[in-house]
Amino acid sequence: VTSSSQDIQTSSHQLTELRREMQNLEIELQAQLSTKSSLENSLAETESRYSCLLQQIQAQINCIEEELASIRCEIEGQSQEYKMLLGIKMRLEQEIQQYRALLQEGQQDLVASQGAFQGGGKSSQSYSASYSHSQCGDMSGKSTLCKHIIFSGLHLPQHL
Repeated sequence: VTSSSQDIQTSSHQLTELRREMQNLEIELQAQLSTKSSLENSLAETESRYSCLLQQIQAQINCIEEELASIRCEIEGQSQEYKMLLGIKMRLEQEIQQYRALLQEGQQDLVASQGAFQGGGKSSQSYSASYSHSQCGDMSGKSTLCKHIIFSGLHLPQHL
């Protein structure tokens, strides 16, 4: 009986110890579950915050891409306009050179005719003008009637 009673006390003591250990493990399990839940909530908040930031950045990128496309179109238009104006400038420069050449020819003819008049003893100079009509295009694409006047015997300035 004494030995059984000691066995019962030992078993009872072990049972109490095991119950305490089980309670401690349950408390630790609840703490770990609470920590896990807290970390999951924190992760969800972080994902939500960064998702929102990512959407804002993507919206900014889309806006900048639209601006870039608009600027590219504008640059393309300006480039085409520049090329057109450059072509017009080149044609105008060629026309100016042609007029200068015509003026120089006219001056040479004038000098030659003045020499002929002076050599012939005539004191008065005669002037004549001939007119020619042709269609000229202006920059708006409309055709207009232009009057070309060719003066012979007149001294015209070269700076035209």
